[in-house]
Amino acid sequence: MHEGQVSTVSTSNTSSTAQSIYFFSENQVEGDAERKDILGGKGAGLAAMCKAGLPVPPGFTISIDCCKYYHDNNNTWTPGLEDQVKEYLRRLEQACAKKFGEGSNPLLVSVRSGAARSMPGMMDTILNCGLHMGLADQVQDAPLFWSVYIQFIKQFAHTIAEVPLSAFETITKQSGDDTKEAALALIRLYEQESGNSFPQTPWEALRDCINAVFDSWNNERAKIYRASHGLEDLHGTAVNVQSMFNSEISGIAFTANPSKPKANEVVIESAYGLGEAVVSGDVTPDRFILDGDSLAIQERHLGHKAHMLRGFASSSKLSNVDPDASSLTDEQINEVGRIAKKVENHFQFPVDIEWGIENGKISLLQSRAIRGLDVARDQEVGRLEEIERLKAIADGKDKVWVTHNLGETLKYPTPMTWDIMSHFMSGNGGFGKMYKDFGYHPSEEVNEKGFLELICGRIYVDPERAAALFWSSMPLKYDYQEILDTPSILEAAPMKFDAERADGAFLLNLPASMWAMFKSSRQMKREPATALDHFLQNVVPPYLEYLMTKAGQKLGDLSDEQLVKELDERIDRIMTQFGAESLKPGFYGGMARAKLEATLVQLMGEEEGGRLAQQLCSGLDGDSTVEQNQMLFEVAGGKYSLDDFLNKYGHRAVDEMELSKPRFREDQSYLHKNIDMQKRSGDTSPEALHETNKAKRLDITKHLPDTLIQWAGGFLQEEIEETLQQAQSLLPYRETGKHYLMMGYELIRRVLVELGHRHELGGDIFFLKREELSNVDQFKKLIEQRKVRWQSAQRLDMTDVIDIANINELGLPRKLKAKDEYDAVAIAPGSFVGTARIIYSPTEADDLPEDCILVCPSTDPSWTALFTHIKAVVVERGGVLSHGAITARDFGIPAVACHDMCSLIKDGDTLRVDGDKGHITVVGAQHA
Repeated sequence: MHEGQVSTVSTSNTSSTAQSIYFFSENQVEGDAERKDILGGKGAGLAAMCKAGLPVPPGFTISIDCCKYYHDNNNTWTPGLEDQVKEYLRRLEQACAKKFGEGSNPLLVSVRSGAARSMPGMMDTILNCGLHMGLADQVQDAPLFWSVYIQFIKQFAHTIAEVPLSAFETITKQSGDDTKEAALALIRLYEQESGNSFPQTPWEALRDCINAVFDSWNNERAKIYRASHGLEDLHGTAVNVQSMFNSEISGIAFTANPSKPKANEVVIESAYGLGEAVVSGDVTPDRFILDGDSLAIQERHLGHKAHMLRGFASSSKLSNVDPDASSLTDEQINEVGRIAKKVENHFQFPVDIEWGIENGKISLLQSRAIRGLDVARDQEVGRLEEIERLKAIADGKDKVWVTHNLGETLKYPTPMTWDIMSHFMSGNGGFGKMYKDFGYHPSEEVNEKGFLELICGRIYVDPERAAALFWSSMPLKYDYQEILDTPSILEAAPMKFDAERADGAFLLNLPASMWAMFKSSRQMKREPATALDHFLQNVVPPYLEYLMTKAGQKLGDLSDEQLVKELDERIDRIMTQFGAESLKPGFYGGMARAKLEATLVQLMGEEEGGRLAQQLCSGLDGDSTVEQNQMLFEVAGGKYSLDDFLNKYGHRAVDEMELSKPRFREDQSYLHKNIDMQKRSGDTSPEALHETNKAKRLDITKHLPDTLIQWAGGFLQEEIEETLQQAQSLLPYRETGKHYLMMGYELIRRVLVELGHRHELGGDIFFLKREELSNVDQFKKLIEQRKVRWQSAQRLDMTDVIDIANINELGLPRKLKAKDEYDAVAIAPGSFVGTARIIYSPTEADDLPEDCILVCPSTDPSWTALFTHIKAVVVERGGVLSHGAITARDFGIPAVACHDMCSLIKDGDTLRVDGDKGHITVVGAQHA
């Protein structure tokens, strides 16, 4: 058969629809390379390369359905699978002219995972399967056998029994040069740790390796990866069993430079031995940059390659290599580049390949599209498109946009989430309905479009539309220059008169407008006194009854059309009707707190008055987030079960405002991690911390009359105490109102998850919009484009204020200059000196130091459990009523807000956080 010709073969047992295994080699391909849902991404890539006549070591792929069956049937194999594996192993022996695990040159295989969607590093690989003790007497190079066998034992034991690598190193050192004794000691360690016998035959090893790949589908890191990347609808992983290629030199090649996506370059990395050392990062490989057209070498950077993984039949040349010399000749570099470009031409997109060289022959071990290249290339395209869009909105006028506090808990909304939340924040949504209930009259534009703008994936306020949220008939506006100087003016109603809009209609409607404003003012003063009782007695009970009814509804019985109608009905009932009511108690509480602080600052000065206001609003009862944290602490202590916790808080989640994120009820991995951390740490009970802080507040409240007299403010006592009572009773409902809202949010998510499952989209359903759900299949092609744009936008460096005058700089990297002193916003009183730990998600929080200062972009309720471990908080975004501020005050730890701190300091820096004056000092810098 000539090069490039491929036959598609089948056998009697594989031609049926029940085929579970698919063979591949340079001239035989059984699997359909387009069916990643059967072969997985890696198996499909191997089949495609073989079909193209590219040099690929032969092997076979066990289908994804076999993994699904394994997990659905108590870890048992699909009926007949064992016989099929043995038959395909015989075919592989014939193709390689070797016997599996037998003879002086035995057939050995690698066993690798491969899901339908790439999950890099999430699942397991085992090399040199087929080695066993009996081969020691059959091979010619016994020392090499024991060395490679030890590598296999370590990888097998670490993968299957999670034996720590440190334990291996201890045994290896103790055994010295006696490699056989080291191997026997490692086997004993495995058997002690796992409770199972180490496989004695090649077949036992292969069976266990296949099971290990199946099992890795449900390991913790894989589950977290699928949940965070919207891949919940995948069914399992394929298993690729491939003959070992005993590379003398191996590496990877990119047909486009991931670091310079616009450059026309090929990047090759190489090292000695098997490719796992390069892929895992165990060595610093040689790196060659080639011109993408001529393949001429433009750059070469030689690494130190002392560590290597050797194949069983590796050439003796590997014993005498210079770790600092080039691992490839110029001719080999050119040949790897040429083959890589051939793979790219076949697939018609830039590829990342794994390759090896043995006895001068190059083989390809894997190929896939370069991860993230499409995102990197889209970054500048998306930035320029956004600039043109904003220029069109500005239409030649002065224009500014300012980040909105919704972005604290909804950082990068997916299209579906933004569709629902932007409506919620519009005049016709729940937020706007609350304003209308207060007596305000938003403009028609605000009713339809809201006052927020999604710019490069972040949420900003449009000041012109925000001004129209209050009185559409009154020509009031925010001043452009004042916004640039003090963006926080957008937190209050506009006060500047816009003479250009003061036409005859304004004068005609002025009396009615003034009367409406007067009525609204009276209402805002009157309603806080009854707001809480109304919410708890008249709003919550019927809402919970509605949720209970909907929770029992069988969504699978509904048609697509009925599901879309159900989604719209739930959004209206939950986000609009209840949403408006859920906001009111907390809104009134925020008003009372702002009035309290303003009065105290006027009386006592900014520092003293601000600190007293914070202390008087700390340690408040009724905050559901604090109660949630306490219950999770008690789960760790054994008082409650995890099921008890989920019954009450299963509707919450990490980054819960993003609808695509699974709720705790769906994915418990973060809870398990947090419970384990609390068991290890022995932290003080959140309830005890709360009670300590509450006692301080009660003591300060008790002495408040004396404090006011001391500051010559005794005449304000009655007014201050009335305002304080409102603030203390209503502020906790900023979090508790959200707790109830998230109950309904979960039910909205369930409808979308059902649609995603039904159309085999999984989490990709959240990259569609509501109007597209009526015909999901028609819009599937948009999903990948939107995902790329969603990801590329997150790479842009966005400022808190966007000025149309500087619009061409939108998203470009800023030059942030680190220093020793930073002004900040004080959001929780106190001060502390400790070690900064920069964390972007609560799921990253491991091994926090005892003097930990949490530094993060912002927090939501999923972060609360960490507050028992930390001593201070620095957030990049958030005011005195943000989640981080409220929780820090409740736990009695200082907190400040300061822009860009995750970039300006280093993890491990020693900081002094002053929550009284609003200041951060870098006491000791952690040098890179």
